[in-house]
Amino acid sequence: MARYFGDINTRARGLRTHLLSSGDLERLARATSLTALQRELGALGYAGADGPATPGSLEQSVRRWAASQLAVLERWCTDQRRAALSVIFGDEDRRSIQSLLRGAARGTATETRMTALLPTRGLPERALLTLAKQPTPADVVRMLVLWNHPFGSALVRAASGSHPSLFEMEIELHRVFAQRASASAKEGGRQLVEYVQGVVDLMNAWSALLHFEERDPSIVDLTFVEGGRWITRDLFQDLMGLDTRGDVERQLASSLRSSALGAIFRGKTEDLAELEGAALRAQIAWQNRAVRLDPSGAAPVLGFAIELRAQVLNLMRIVWGVALRAPAALIQAEMVMA
Repeated sequence: MARYFGDINTRARGLRTHLLSSGDLERLARATSLTALQRELGALGYAGADGPATPGSLEQSVRRWAASQLAVLERWCTDQRRAALSVIFGDEDRRSIQSLLRGAARGTATETRMTALLPTRGLPERALLTLAKQPTPADVVRMLVLWNHPFGSALVRAASGSHPSLFEMEIELHRVFAQRASASAKEGGRQLVEYVQGVVDLMNAWSALLHFEERDPSIVDLTFVEGGRWITRDLFQDLMGLDTRGDVERQLASSLRSSALGAIFRGKTEDLAELEGAALRAQIAWQNRAVRLDPSGAAPVLGFAIELRAQVLNLMRIVWGVALRAPAALIQAEMVMA
């Protein structure tokens, strides 16, 4: 039986009013300097006025503000419902760990690895910073295991050996999230189950776009993640046999047309970065629709969490766009607007 989310939904709706409007974001994108941007963010309650205005300091202020919003939401969760809503926090941890593994593999700067991460109770700011300082992906996994993070033990095998595979670590990360989230979602009702299925479908869609050219049947067993609804193993197998990326996108658009992800593949996209923004917009629109159909379900909470993620991404793009003196129109074009 679905949990009652009425009081948490009320809190989520209240938190949603604190998110910046498109007009606010466009105004921030027109800031002439980081100092001016810091002043604007301070007036909105997103940053302090003390200290020098640097990309790192502004990013940290945004992360801490976003983490405080999730913390408010979590405080309203009773023990009975925390398992169901752990889907939201687990999804953020999955995203953060994936980004940190990639940053370690590339050897990027610590500050760069922290970009657009959203702290949670499971991985607060200090933990994310510690992970961002690790020299290799295997060291990231070792820290997770040391902290008894639920995703850590699943990555040990892939992180072992003389040449740990980043590819295998990411797939195992996706699979452990899918297993845990699918089990938790059942306690939260249909809307939460649909959300998890959509996240898993999106994982498989990305994998299909990335690997279809390899024409290797073993790719299916290596990359397919169970737990989605619309992208089955058979469909994934068929996608691997198509000739062009355009063919893959058209098949995905057809197969996902009745899902939350249906709008993502309807237009031609140049790269996967564009699809990330399209996915966030599609997920927000789907949750808004779900709220109208069943306002007592988990959709208001899910919608707020997705919009919070989109806002963090937007603000990070604004911070770095202003730092690099990019034209405001270019910064605005790269933002995710629902």
